[in-house]
Amino acid sequence: MDKNENLFNNLKELNLPIGEYAIFGSGPMGIRDLREMHDIDIIITEKIYNEYVRKNGWEVKNIYENNDCFRGLVNHNLCIEMWKDWYTGWDIIELIKESEIIKGLPFIKLEQLLKWKKFFAKEKDLKDVEIIEKFLSTN
Repeated sequence: MDKNENLFNNLKELNLPIGEYAIFGSGPMGIRDLREMHDIDIIITEKIYNEYVRKNGWEVKNIYENNDCFRGLVNHNLCIEMWKDWYTGWDIIELIKESEIIKGLPFIKLEQLLKWKKFFAKEKDLKDVEIIEKFLSTN
């Protein structure tokens, strides 16, 4: 079993309800075998955040150092990060609603991921932009 599949299995074991989360970050690329993932980032509703903030193994993580306005949860053993906010201020609930189900898991649309990667435009993001654009142009 490859690393991506192991990560998706970790997420499936949480049995999160569809409609309460969507996979973001490298996940939409990983499910299509476009690149190897190092962890899974998911966007979540306030309900899921409030449930998991009290669970063992999960710790609060701020997106920005010294700024707790944007916070999420991380489980280092499962390699999963959950975010109730996203850097760009995008509507998390809308992204979750519009997600597409692939192999039983909800993913943000690849087109949305492309916008996000272009927005950040770090070196790794620009490599991903090339991969995503090539994939979208042939599929």
